[in-house]
Amino acid sequence: MADKKISAKHTHEAAPHVDKKPFTVNSFTQEIAAGTEFYSGLARKTTQALITAGKGQKSGTVIKDEWKLQQIAAELGIQTGGRDKNAIAVELGELLLNEFNKQEGELLFLKRAPSKRLEIWHKQEITPSGIEKEISATKNSAGADGQNPLSQGAKCALANGWGSDMIAAEIQDILSGTPAPTLQGEGKTAMVTGFSPEAIIYTLGGSFRGSLRPLIDNIINGRIRGIAGMFNCGKDAAQVALAKELIKNDVLVLFTGDDAADLAAAGLLVYEGGQLAGEGLHSVCEAVGLPPVLHMGASVDNCRILIAASALVKEGKLGDVSDLPTCIAAPSVMNEKAMAVGQCFVSSGFYTMSGDSQLVGLTGEMEKLYGGMWDFANDPSQAAQKMIARIDLKRKELGIDKSRERVLYDMAMRRELM
Repeated sequence: MADKKISAKHTHEAAPHVDKKPFTVNSFTQEIAAGTEFYSGLARKTTQALITAGKGQKSGTVIKDEWKLQQIAAELGIQTGGRDKNAIAVELGELLLNEFNKQEGELLFLKRAPSKRLEIWHKQEITPSGIEKEISATKNSAGADGQNPLSQGAKCALANGWGSDMIAAEIQDILSGTPAPTLQGEGKTAMVTGFSPEAIIYTLGGSFRGSLRPLIDNIINGRIRGIAGMFNCGKDAAQVALAKELIKNDVLVLFTGDDAADLAAAGLLVYEGGQLAGEGLHSVCEAVGLPPVLHMGASVDNCRILIAASALVKEGKLGDVSDLPTCIAAPSVMNEKAMAVGQCFVSSGFYTMSGDSQLVGLTGEMEKLYGGMWDFANDPSQAAQKMIARIDLKRKELGIDKSRERVLYDMAMRRELM
C-alpha cells in the first residue's frame, strides 16, 4: 500500500492545541508499533516477576492467587496435578516469556477468541506470532516491498491486546490477587473498582453464579440496551459526558484507564450512580448492587473487555464478537498506546469511537476486512448517538430489537438474582 495521506473532513475541535504530524497509513502503524513496544516492556517485566516469585529470589514477591495460577497453567497445557505452586509458576512464566521472542506459531491466548474471529484473522493473514517479531515487522513495514503496512499494523495491535496486555493482566492477578469489587475512597473520590471478567460474571450471575445468562437475558429483554467499553490513557472530561449519555440510554459501560477521577467525581463509579441511568439499566443496577460504569482496571487491563466479550459470544451461542450489541470508545486524542489498544479492538471486530478525526479515513476499509471499524464524532453527545445507533443495529440483526414490555424488578425478582 502506498504511503498516501488519508484525507479527513474534520479537525479535532476538542483539543486544538495538540500539534500532531500529518497523518498517513505509515505514521499510524508506526504509532501502533510504539504503543505495543511500551506494553511489551511492561508485560515482559511482569512475566519475569512471576518467574522470580516461583524461584523465591525476591523478598515480598509471592503468589497470592494460586487458583488463578492453576487455571491459567492448565489452560496453556501445563501439568498441575500434585505439583508445587512455585514450580508451576516458573514453568508458566518461562512459557509466556517465550511469547515475546518466538518466530513461529500463534500467540497462546488467541485460542480464547471465538472460532469465527480466528477464521477472519487467518483469512486476512493478520494472526500474530511472537510479540517482538510483530513490533519489528511493523517498524520496518513502511519501506518493505510487498508488505501492507495497514495489515501489519493490525497484526501488531493484536499482538498487543491478545499478547502483551493479556499476559500482564493475568500474571498481575496471580501475583497480586484477582480483583474483586471494592469500594475505595469516600465522598467525591469514592469508586468501586475491581470488576474483572470473573467478578462481572459473579455479580451479574445472580442465582446462576458463574454464568453470564442473567446478563444476556437483560440484554435480550432490553433492560440493558448494550455494552460500551471505554478506555483512556489520561484524564479527560469528555469521557464523563460520554459515559453519562450512554448510561442514560441503558448502555452499561466498562471502563479501563489510568485515571478515573473524573468518573468518580461524577458519581458514576458507585452504586448510587445507577440513579443517573435509564429506567432499564437503573433497575438492573438496583437489583444487583452495581454501578452503571464498571471500573475494570488500568489501561493494560483493556484486554479484560476482550475476554468478557468472547465469553458473551460463547454463552450466547453467537458467531463472533462483531455480532454483539457492543462498541468501544476512546474519547481523547489518540496517543501511541491508545492507537495500539484501539486498533486491537477494531481488528477484533469492535466498532470503535475515537476523539481523533484523522482515523475516520480508515473506517470503510477496516470494517470490510475485520468487521470492526474506527469512527469519529466532534462531541460526546454525537459520539454516544453514533454508538447507540450501532448497538441498535446489532440488536436488530440479532432479532432482539422488538418492543417488549419493560417489567421492573420487584422484590421477588430481586431475590431470584441473589
